[in-house]
Amino acid sequence: MRQFVVGVMMCAVFVGVAADASAQGAPWADRGYVNIGFGVESGSSSISDTHNFVIYEESATLTSSTNWTSGSLIDGGFGVRVWRNMTVGIAYHQEENDTDGEITGSIPSPIFFNRPRQLSQEVVLERKERALHLVVGWVIPFSEKLDVMVFGGPSFFRLQQDGAALDVDPIREGGSPFTTVVADVDVATRNKSLTGYNVGADVTYIAWSNDDLRIGAGGFVRFTQAEGDILQLVNEQSTKVGGMQFGFGARIRF
Repeated sequence: MRQFVVGVMMCAVFVGVAADASAQGAPWADRGYVNIGFGVESGSSSISDTHNFVIYEESATLTSSTNWTSGSLIDGGFGVRVWRNMTVGIAYHQEENDTDGEITGSIPSPIFFNRPRQLSQEVVLERKERALHLVVGWVIPFSEKLDVMVFGGPSFFRLQQDGAALDVDPIREGGSPFTTVVADVDVATRNKSLTGYNVGADVTYIAWSNDDLRIGAGGFVRFTQAEGDILQLVNEQSTKVGGMQFGFGARIRF
């Protein structure tokens, strides 16, 4: 919720700045841009799912819990000027990380009634998000070498996320007499397409130029997010992708 509020505030500030620059009539002479960079994403999503079943004529439960946090990302973009200082383009980012998922449960004893055994084990899970952003921007030149582009638009995410998958008989007994119990868990990769939005700003400083090309460096701040359901253990659960992103890299203008 906090990141959503920050994103809305950013959008309002960027619109105000762009409107002021438009009123001043500051021209942008380039025909288009190419951005290549790296960054970090600040976001998280917690998912939990419980499987209720009957074994040894008693009720049993298994719960899968995972907390996803974001990390580093690669980023790129391309756009062209379509009218005055307005640009239309696309951007792409990819981010991946892994985490320890936890499997917990309460499993009845096969020989003692009403004396359940507690289960706790970990499983390594991986998650990768890819996103294509449609970007409508407005370039605000502050000097011949320095400008800022404010932008926003829809975002299309492809989420690839691991989750725990149970066998038909999910419990494996051990010890004597049945003192240990283990969940027979596999890791399955699930895919999901999600639609969201993006808003942000990109700063460019030109370090070298000739008649046809200008090359420099810059940085960006972007808030992008989408939300949807994806299979966790036995049910689909809500998850979020994206977050607040910061990055830097090369800037090419033509």
